[in-house]
Amino acid sequence: METTCLLVGGDRRQFWLSRLLVTRSRVYTLGVPGLEDSLPARPAELLILPTPCMNGDGRIRDRGEGIEPARLRGFYDADTRIYGGALPPDLGERLPGCGVVTDLLADPAVATVNGRLTAEAAAALAAERLEGSLFGLNCLVLGYGRVGKPLAALLRSLKARVTVAARRPGVRAEAAQTGCAVRDFSDPPTVFDAVFNTVPAQALSVQALEALGADCLWVELASSPGGLPQGWRPPFPVLPGASLPGRRLPRSAAAALFEGIKVREGML
Repeated sequence: METTCLLVGGDRRQFWLSRLLVTRSRVYTLGVPGLEDSLPARPAELLILPTPCMNGDGRIRDRGEGIEPARLRGFYDADTRIYGGALPPDLGERLPGCGVVTDLLADPAVATVNGRLTAEAAAALAAERLEGSLFGLNCLVLGYGRVGKPLAALLRSLKARVTVAARRPGVRAEAAQTGCAVRDFSDPPTVFDAVFNTVPAQALSVQALEALGADCLWVELASSPGGLPQGWRPPFPVLPGASLPGRRLPRSAAAALFEGIKVREGML
């Protein structure tokens, strides 16, 4: 008997995820880009929410104003398994009576692939904005985690000059072993052609930020509030990098999410 899945909202990741799920289950959709709405007659066994899940106003994210969680009542019950990315901790209160909830971005395997895709998309976005090659570009990567590490490696493979800034000496030592220059966040200001921020907080002082100058490109890859002071007007252009896998590489990002669902659901 086919598993019934309801995919709700999101970006092109949800479209491609529906294409993968339909080979193993009966798929219904609500507010998925590129697909007409089709709702199940009874509660779905799987409820697939977007990545990231919610807008700032508590609605399920879609291409418009969002979908009120209350609209999903009747399409899930206590036996429904719920999946999504960056799920709010109070999702159970927003969807009362729902079943087991799984945040796919908390899965190390999914998060690792998502970080690599973010790095790939960020490098392409920067080259597009700069209208030039990254070869020889003087780049600073703030943070050396799931996004910063593959990003630094990718930039180095493109022959950019890469400096990694991290607070912990052990992390800086790890980055140095790969051939990157390293620095602490508190080191004296230096000029860079591009800064890729992966730290969800202000890591550089205002003095260091101002020293970057108008010719620097800032690519913001961190979650809110990001790496720039609230209300501060930067002298350099800022490229927002939220949801880059969904915006730039949705098919590959959907495949990573599908792998996370497939393992848990036994869809072999």
